[in-house]
Amino acid sequence: MGRYVPALCFLNLGLLISSTACLYLGSILINIYLLPSLELLTSHFATVPYLILAIGFVLLLSSIIGIIAAVSKSRVALIIYAVLLGAVFTLQLASIFTSMELRNDMERRVIFQTGNGNVHNELKRYWDDETVRTKWDTLQRDFQCCGAFNMRTGFQDWSRLGNYQQDGQQRGVPNSCCLDEEEGGCGNTEEIYSDPLAYEKINIHGCMAIMKNRLLRDIAPVLLTYIACAVVLALITILAMVLSAAYVAAITRRSNQERDGMGMYQAPAGHNAVG
Repeated sequence: MGRYVPALCFLNLGLLISSTACLYLGSILINIYLLPSLELLTSHFATVPYLILAIGFVLLLSSIIGIIAAVSKSRVALIIYAVLLGAVFTLQLASIFTSMELRNDMERRVIFQTGNGNVHNELKRYWDDETVRTKWDTLQRDFQCCGAFNMRTGFQDWSRLGNYQQDGQQRGVPNSCCLDEEEGGCGNTEEIYSDPLAYEKINIHGCMAIMKNRLLRDIAPVLLTYIACAVVLALITILAMVLSAAYVAAITRRSNQERDGMGMYQAPAGHNAVG
């Protein structure tokens, strides 16, 4: 039974390292590449990074519990550990399939077509919805873009929304489009749409056009690597789950033997008599 402890500790050390990698990758996809902001194109942009984060959190918890359970030889802790591994395995399968779907969608580039009405509908709510405004300001600042689609003319998307100020004049682009936002008001009037030197004042490329190139360059290879690593990690998770179940069975057998008095050698009756 002693062979289970080092094996489980070794596997859980690997799972612990993997959990930190998942947490790191998920946080980058959410905070650096802002993938959840693109869920209007496909829900996989939000599902994939949050699944990876969930795998990291549950895997971190289960690996710590697994090490403690193996060393303490606690059946209850081992059962909890096995249940957590089952949950991790389910999340891993879901993340593998959704990552494959997202990568395929990105390579086909269908999701970046300019006819996506969901994006335009959200842009219309920019001036009235604080959540939408914060989201698009973050996108436009971080990716140095303006509007939704097309290179060089992306900022023109703001002119097609029919947004007017209280005085009846058409709104310009948000301040987050400005090259130097500290100046303020660089393009908040409709004259910016006909200004031949607009590129000197604001970012002119659409955010989806900018992000499409960056995602295909950076995220598509990362997703392929993640899928391969996730398959290996899922196999390790199954192995750890099987070992924990076998360890519980071994502990139970030993406990039953000790309780029934079979764990120690007992001399036959009359054997102690001296001839």
